Amino acid sequence: MKPYKSLKATVLFLAITTLLSCNNDEKNNNAESTKSLLGVWQRSDFSAEYDYKLYFNTEGNGYSTEYIAQPDGTAISNLRPFSWSSSEATLTLDYDDGATNATPFTINAAGQLVASGISNLPFNKL
Repeated sequence: MKPYKSLKATVLFLAITTLLSCNNDEKNNNAESTKSLLGVWQRSDFSAEYDYKLYFNTEGNGYSTEYIAQPDGTAISNLRPFSWSSSEATLTLDYDDGATNATPFTINAAGQLVASGISNLPFNKL
């Protein structure tokens, strides 16, 4: 009967250890993806006539800015605040105006942010 108890205890120990280690990996992966988003990202097609940036800070807040030069020499610009979070491969932006955007995202091999729900073009980290 004693070998059965030690086998049961060993299996239980291994099961708990496996579950806890998976949970830690998920938290570490989420922390890494969050850390990689911090900072300023500029859309790759920026020019003197057009600029679009995303700002992610450590408190889970940020904003987007957009600048569009007009042919008559004037310009249109806006600043749109949001709170943000990421889980695994999803980036969620909750804008102050009530809109929400949950989009898949990755950091590609070139170090660019690719978020298809925000833009068809990648963002470069500044």
